Amino acid sequence: MRILEMPAPEQLVLREVPRPELRPGCAVIRMEYCGICGSDLTAYTGKNPTVRYPVAGIGHEGIGIIEEIGENVQGLRPGDRVALEPYIPCRRCHMCAAERFNNCTDIRVAGVHTGGMMADYVVFPTALLHKVPQGLDPLDAALTEPLTIGLHAASRIGVSPGEHCVITGAGPIGLLAALGVKSRGAEPILVDVVEDRLQFALACGITYTFNSAQGDLPAYLREVAGDLPQTMLECTGSPVILAAMHDYVHHGGRIALVGWPKGPVTVNTVRCIQKELDIRPSRNSNKQFPASLSLIASGQIPTRRLITKVVELADTEAVMLDMMAHPGNYIKVVVRL
Repeated sequence: MRILEMPAPEQLVLREVPRPELRPGCAVIRMEYCGICGSDLTAYTGKNPTVRYPVAGIGHEGIGIIEEIGENVQGLRPGDRVALEPYIPCRRCHMCAAERFNNCTDIRVAGVHTGGMMADYVVFPTALLHKVPQGLDPLDAALTEPLTIGLHAASRIGVSPGEHCVITGAGPIGLLAALGVKSRGAEPILVDVVEDRLQFALACGITYTFNSAQGDLPAYLREVAGDLPQTMLECTGSPVILAAMHDYVHHGGRIALVGWPKGPVTVNTVRCIQKELDIRPSRNSNKQFPASLSLIASGQIPTRRLITKVVELADTEAVMLDMMAHPGNYIKVVVRL
């Protein structure tokens, strides 16, 4: 079988290795699709501080079919199509005891700290497999994991029906976060500086978008919401946005930090205190896979609009290089396995 390994930054090697054998508490999965994430790109460039090289198989957005499985409480059987939740907790620490598995003190993320999903077969913990609804195309299901990121962030700050939520960043995570917020009955306001991405978001069903390079963002937010929004999902990691985030929500506003910072960050703690803001970092996702699969299966997420390209495993490095050279040409790329 084939596996795409990353021995070191700027190195991707497609290798032939023996098919993995079934282990207790795991299943053997024949992989069908795996999305390329922005974190895969930063891992390739050596700018992802969480990666542990060598990575025995990159990728963490996988969909596949169970080939072998032992006893399991989910009732999964060979032939079932599943989404693989990549966050492997220790199940021993205080965070795991509190069922905050995404925040495990010794978490291992597939494709980051341990073997990933860009392989013909993987052995994966049964507890982290989620059955794909009957009739849902596996290519559509390949967006399950990135959708969970926005759903978890929205859950962290309790985005509620009738609220307005400003979302900074119209990349794949921001777009999916906006659609997730909309599914909760709230009104997303998506902000970016790339006009093409904002136009794309409109075509995906996002009603309110704003180019912050071309106008007064707080004024626009007040115009749409009647006041500043109650909630915010920060999906860029931009130091400029983080320095001004207190200006984008009203008093008592709730902010989820999703994007990894791209440099030193200054936060105006005086204004945060004056407005008594709730600021919550949002890490990975927790217990959001069933909701994500349900949303995709219901047709509420325009998956085929979001998937720019489907490529073969052997072409992964070439497309990753092109994604970095021409980011405006891509929303989501999925690798066929």
